[in-house]
Amino acid sequence: MGIHIEEKLHAALSGDRTPKFLATLDAAGRPNCVPVITLTPHGEDTLIFGEFFMNKSKKNLLENSKVGIAVINSDFVGWSLKGEFLGFETTGEKVEQINHLPMFRYNAYTSIRAAGTIRITDVSPLPELGKVQLLSAFVRVRAISPFIRGRNGQPACMPLRVREKFMRLNAVRAMAFRAADGVPCAFPVMACLAAGANRLVVSDSLFKKYMGVIPANAEMAVSIITMDPIAYQVKGRFAGVHLGMGVVELEDCYSASPPLLGERLNPVS
Repeated sequence: MGIHIEEKLHAALSGDRTPKFLATLDAAGRPNCVPVITLTPHGEDTLIFGEFFMNKSKKNLLENSKVGIAVINSDFVGWSLKGEFLGFETTGEKVEQINHLPMFRYNAYTSIRAAGTIRITDVSPLPELGKVQLLSAFVRVRAISPFIRGRNGQPACMPLRVREKFMRLNAVRAMAFRAADGVPCAFPVMACLAAGANRLVVSDSLFKKYMGVIPANAEMAVSIITMDPIAYQVKGRFAGVHLGMGVVELEDCYSASPPLLGERLNPVS
């Protein structure tokens, strides 16, 4: 038996412009987190999504059915969901529902290959991040981030164009890690900025809910999507809390949107 999706969350998940992120785990338990804007409700406790430009996520789903989902609406109300991937369908009602979303309905050259189904098993509402609180957190992180620099002598993980995106106020981020129950935990964050080319620092009320439960040295995936929309994903390890900020030491950087979807942007170490 799944979890009933309450009205405000249902409205957020139904929005075609709502930032929604899907977190998966590979066979070794390493997280992957990317925007999947096609995630949409189908029934009281089920979500469906389009299999569209998601090679790594699809591979992970076929190896490990546990998923995490991060959602945040335009009022900065966020949710963290967990679920079970039930499989893909190439024809039928679910495929038709996805293909009738605005991003596909008005594009004669684009359609999904399949529709995936997720049964929701847990919903965690997150603290509401008001605009004043967001601005305060963003300013604080920006002021302190110069004092939390990356490791010396390391090749730059994030190219300049990616770092620039992580300095924007009007971009949405999501973080994911493998929780103690073996399920990927994904949650949205806003005040998450670059501290040089090899580190992210984060501190807002959304992150603080999880700050004490992310294991030391846990592998993490962080995704960002801008209003353009352009998306990137960086991966690394949680380095704990310094000067009140969560720190992620980065190892890999990828494009998460066409035309360079999935392309590695940093040198192979």
